[in-house]
Amino acid sequence: MFGKEAMDYNKTIILACSSLTEYVEAAQKKTGTNLPVVYLNRIYHRDPAEMQEHIKTELARMPEGIDTVLVCMGFCGGSWDKVQSRCRLVIPRVDDCVSLLLQTGDEPVSNLKAPGHLYVRAKDPSTESFKAIFERMAKAYHVDEETAEKHHRDWMNLYNTISIMDTGINDSRRPEYAAIVKKDADWLDAKTEYVKAGIHLLEKLFTGQWDDQFLVLEPGRAVQKEDMLV
Repeated sequence: MFGKEAMDYNKTIILACSSLTEYVEAAQKKTGTNLPVVYLNRIYHRDPAEMQEHIKTELARMPEGIDTVLVCMGFCGGSWDKVQSRCRLVIPRVDDCVSLLLQTGDEPVSNLKAPGHLYVRAKDPSTESFKAIFERMAKAYHVDEETAEKHHRDWMNLYNTISIMDTGINDSRRPEYAAIVKKDADWLDAKTEYVKAGIHLLEKLFTGQWDDQFLVLEPGRAVQKEDMLV
């Protein structure tokens, strides 16, 4: 355990995935911190290699005087594999951003997602519509109707549940929220459920409570998969 004395807030910056914007803001408000934030566009998750290049670019351009980077992401498909920085890196030991928000306790667990489950966490669930994502992908890759139907059946076989992450921030219990998610669930012939989630790890990250749930790397030391995932 490190504690607040482990970092100089004037020399610390946050590097976060844009998919966590509302959660980073909520955690900063709750912890009383006001650290500058650099956001990586969530679209880069489509390719871990592409995301890694943007991570490296942002780390390389960190302002002079910054000595600690608090990472609001997980390993994210290998995006952080072998990455190093001239600054100290502090990273939650989770496989992705979903697991980061699912972690509400203090036991190090990299992946808290259940097989066959899709997870919704945004304030506006329509922005995470799996049917809309599927249709955009089919259009982008010029998939014909027969092939699209086959892939739709594949998705139905893969997923049996849409889990609504009740973070306390996304107001997910309101009827219109559940109704939007149910449309996706009906499309997949899946059920819906609520799961507890929140900003516990982000609060710990921003207040220097870096226990075994975090990987703390001194300058020049590279991220290793075996150290990240527990």
